[in-house]
Amino acid sequence: MKLHVPRELYLKVAAVLLAVVVWFVAGAEINKTQVDNVERFVTTGVEVDGAPPDFTVETRPRDVEVRVRGAKYLVEPLDGSKVRAYVSVAGRGEGEYAARVQVSAPEGVQVVEIVPASIGVKMDAIVSEDFPVRPGIIGYPGENSVPLEPELWPRFVTVIGPRSQVESIEEVVVHIDVSGITSAISRSVKVNPLDAAGNLVADLSIQPQTIRMFVPIRKISGTPLSEEGSDEAQEPIAPGDELEPLPD
Repeated sequence: MKLHVPRELYLKVAAVLLAVVVWFVAGAEINKTQVDNVERFVTTGVEVDGAPPDFTVETRPRDVEVRVRGAKYLVEPLDGSKVRAYVSVAGRGEGEYAARVQVSAPEGVQVVEIVPASIGVKMDAIVSEDFPVRPGIIGYPGENSVPLEPELWPRFVTVIGPRSQVESIEEVVVHIDVSGITSAISRSVKVNPLDAAGNLVADLSIQPQTIRMFVPIRKISGTPLSEEGSDEAQEPIAPGDELEPLPD
């Protein structure tokens, strides 16, 4: 005799089997997600948003540590290029401020902590100022040779940079080495802005960065001095005999 199984029973059995399969798959995904969630710190530089074009902005510190959490396959490859830290200075002027650090991370990655949560921000307007250049001579010239007052061209330079740095400049100097020199010299020399302590003021734009420096040399005769103490045999040598003087 043929056994008749109602169609409804087939449907119920299929539904139960499908429910079991879905339960196992969902449980496996939950366990996988729990196991694969990790945390780690990522170091990234702090960017500045909203700064006017004629200002410089310095952040202290320049980097922050960001603790992130997420699936292992998302978190492990992360580096500073994929996690963006920034502060906003929109609407602010010159001065020093404390600013809250904000962070954006890829989708699926949670930002847990930012260290430090706020940083110092210093804003400076870009200014320009002209400075006279002071020449300096180093070294000892050759025998019977005396360096005369140097000539500079140009005599002034323009310094461009953050106001606080430009205002810290005490003088702008150039140096030339005359060691062993017996005739006039003319060289291009680097311009150096110095503060009151004699330290170089860096990160400035100087126009021009080098100038021409001309040093005439006077020859002194080796003849002994006369009884009156005068050097009768001194023969100044005109700068034009060795090199052309610098233009005015």
